[in-house]
Amino acid sequence: IHHLEEVMKKLFIIAVLILCVPLIVSAGQPKLKSATIEPGLAATGDTVNITVEFTGKAKNVKEVSFVVREYPYDYPRTYLTLDKKSKKNIWKLVGPVPWDAYAQSYHLDLRALDKKGKEIVTEGMEKQSTGRTGTIEFKIKY
Repeated sequence: IHHLEEVMKKLFIIAVLILCVPLIVSAGQPKLKSATIEPGLAATGDTVNITVEFTGKAKNVKEVSFVVREYPYDYPRTYLTLDKKSKKNIWKLVGPVPWDAYAQSYHLDLRALDKKGKEIVTEGMEKQSTGRTGTIEFKIKY
C-alpha cells in the first residue's frame, strides 16, 4: 500500500506539471521585437511604411497605435493593422507624410495593448506619457 501511495503522488505531481507548464509559458506578455519606418527621412506627401513586430502570437496583441510626441494634441492617435500575410506578429501602416507637417525630427511613440487590454511596456519606457511600448525616430525634410 505504501508503494501505491508513492506512485500515486508521483503521478499527481507529473499531471500537475503537465497542466501548469503551458499556462506558465503562455502567460508572458508579448514584447516589442522591432519598430521601423522606411524611409527614415521623407518629405511631406511621401509614402512611408511603419512596421512593428512583437514576440509571441498575434492573437496576444489587441491593438498597436502611435502618437507624435512633439504634437500629441494636434494629430490623432494612429492605428496600425495586423499583417495577415505574415505568420509572425507584425503590425503595419503605409501612408503619406501629412502635407502640413514641419520639416524636423519626430518621435512616433508606440502604445500596444495585449489581449487583456493592458499596455505592453518596454523596459526604459515606463515614464513616457504618450506611449510606453516603444518609439520610432523619423525626420521630415523640405
